Amino acid sequence: MKKYAVITMDVEDWYHTYFPRDDVEKSVTLLDGLDVALNIMDRKNIKGSFFVVGEIAGKLSDKLKVMDLNGHDIAFHNWQHIRPVDISTRDYKEQLQHGRQILESILGHAVSGYRAPSFGIDDERFAAVKELFQYDSSMIKPQRSAKYGQVHLKGFTEVFPTIYKDNGFTEFEVSTQSIAGLNLLLGGGYIRMLPWMFMKWMTKKYLETGKPYVMYIHPIDLSAKPIPRVKGIGFGRYLRTHIGRKTMARKFMKVIRMLEDEGYEFVTFEQLRKMDLSNG
Repeated sequence: MKKYAVITMDVEDWYHTYFPRDDVEKSVTLLDGLDVALNIMDRKNIKGSFFVVGEIAGKLSDKLKVMDLNGHDIAFHNWQHIRPVDISTRDYKEQLQHGRQILESILGHAVSGYRAPSFGIDDERFAAVKELFQYDSSMIKPQRSAKYGQVHLKGFTEVFPTIYKDNGFTEFEVSTQSIAGLNLLLGGGYIRMLPWMFMKWMTKKYLETGKPYVMYIHPIDLSAKPIPRVKGIGFGRYLRTHIGRKTMARKFMKVIRMLEDEGYEFVTFEQLRKMDLSNG
């Protein structure tokens, strides 16, 4: 069985990641973390899938066009970075339609993919995604955190480990590793915040299965800029936004080397979607 790796980024700013509903100072941006990721990936000739929050797509339009021309997969991450389950189904559909149109007007072609903010989606809203897109990557194994949603994939067939299809629509499961009954995500803040030796062990354990590996990161994880202080947040929340940022770029490169050593081929979701995976 071939081994595939997909490096994904949720292209959102610092306030989207941790303060989506708070009235915070938005003049400071940490989107330079996107350039850090692109520079590392370009050196390795890795193409990735980038899920863009619609409301910042306009100011990134020139960069997104270049990324698209360079072979990266540009996908959608909602108009606002708010969990779909916290929006009425009607408003959610309107956000999907509006944001997709904006992103397509920038790129000049159809946008195939979607990922829900905070993976906070349910079956009813997932049905709306299926109407408008050709693939999604919002599914994770059940989490104990209340912020995550759950999709049941009724009618889907697992055509390849962690890849599911239904009438031409593809769902890509985000990689997790089960430890002591917990499904720990192999991406995002987990890579940044957890001790490297533990993350290395957990990632290696997953890679030994040969299943597709889906990493997700954010610009905030790789940005060299300090995060603006936000009044009134607790110390725990402050730590969660800051811990591990200075070493994240090195960890990112270490994960890439692990994937190379294990014989993984780097692809985008759009490339995987078009592959015939029935023969492994």
